[in-house]
Amino acid sequence: MNRLIGVGVLSVALSSGVQAAGVDLDGQWVLQDADSTQAKLDVAVENVAQEMNFFIRALARPVLKKQTQICQQWLLGVQEKQFQWQCDDAEVDTIPLTASAEVIKKDEEGVEISGTYQQTSDSVVVILESERGKRTNTWKQVTDSELLFTVKLESEKLPTPLTWSLTYKKQ
Repeated sequence: MNRLIGVGVLSVALSSGVQAAGVDLDGQWVLQDADSTQAKLDVAVENVAQEMNFFIRALARPVLKKQTQICQQWLLGVQEKQFQWQCDDAEVDTIPLTASAEVIKKDEEGVEISGTYQQTSDSVVVILESERGKRTNTWKQVTDSELLFTVKLESEKLPTPLTWSLTYKKQ
């Protein structure tokens, strides 16, 4: 019950819109094809792991799998000159609409994370960087009710970027 109330409150708080350039990502987006989602992520992880040194693969796979979080739903929107996104019941993340490689938060271990916000006519891109690497989250509006979420993880420790995409429908 608390979760539903929280979703309603966040949806209202995010109601001002990511609409400046024609993209309308506001609101709640729910994962489609959930049955095949884990398989897609496992393939993405395995493709990167196969390019690693044989001795490192066993250590790398669990770390990479931890980074491939599946969000059953996204809550997206703009509030007070900040883009906000929330994966399921996780804490709401925010980034100023003017952010360009500026420190926006610290992780649980105190590592500074810089962020850049970009918006195009059909997508919002949030780039998060730290000493550990770079994560690019792209929420692309395919239709009024369909969203393609793509993640690209880059690090000097990865032989190639770890990339995956998932499809969401607007609620």
